Amino acid sequence: MDVTGRPGSLTVVAAIADPISRLGVEVMLTSEGGVGSVTNVPDLSGLIAAVETKAPSALVIDTRFGQLNDRRGTTVGTEGLQAVVWVRGRYPWLPVVVIARPPTEREMFETMRLGCSAYLSRSSSEQGIVNAVIDASTCRFTFSSAMISRQIVGVTVRRQTPTQSGHVSPEVRETTLTTRELDVLGLVSRGRSNKLIANELQVSDQTVKNYVTAILRKLKVTDRTQAVVQAMRLGWIAPC
Repeated sequence: MDVTGRPGSLTVVAAIADPISRLGVEVMLTSEGGVGSVTNVPDLSGLIAAVETKAPSALVIDTRFGQLNDRRGTTVGTEGLQAVVWVRGRYPWLPVVVIARPPTEREMFETMRLGCSAYLSRSSSEQGIVNAVIDASTCRFTFSSAMISRQIVGVTVRRQTPTQSGHVSPEVRETTLTTRELDVLGLVSRGRSNKLIANELQVSDQTVKNYVTAILRKLKVTDRTQAVVQAMRLGWIAPC
């Protein structure tokens, strides 16, 4: 399995609900130069066969994809992210790019928690989808531009509890944040700037910068968005 991201080196399985969109995704991925081959699958049985015989670099799946029974006779629900949940449980090593119809904030949070590589709107640009597939082997989470433009609101910050998440490294799973760091992280997740966080917590801007730097270091990430993603995967932040 080649997940290097070299042009033309990637193999992708595309699990898209309707045939026309399925063909469109194949043409898009192969014509933009980042993907070598795409295997289209019409149902869950085809997905299983493709993943187990081709060892793809990534899976592209939409939120309307699925068939009720796999080859072992297991019933799998297909509404929303249910098929995605099943795929992540069965193939945790496989990077998954989710195409949403339509995207919702709650689904975006859930795909973070599941350890998916990207959550994109169906209306995302061709290059945006291709880039998400190429980047799928990294630990970063890609949002659709429509979701990025919104502040992440309506979340609750939980006190830290031991997590069983398999989608973060053991080192990060053992990480603990102070109460104040969790407060800052919660405000970051709501789209607050350092200045607004400083005003709300009645501390200096530099103190907030120090907290944010400490959070990024502890969570092994390089920016605020990825810190929120890690916190979601650890169960520290959840949608209301």
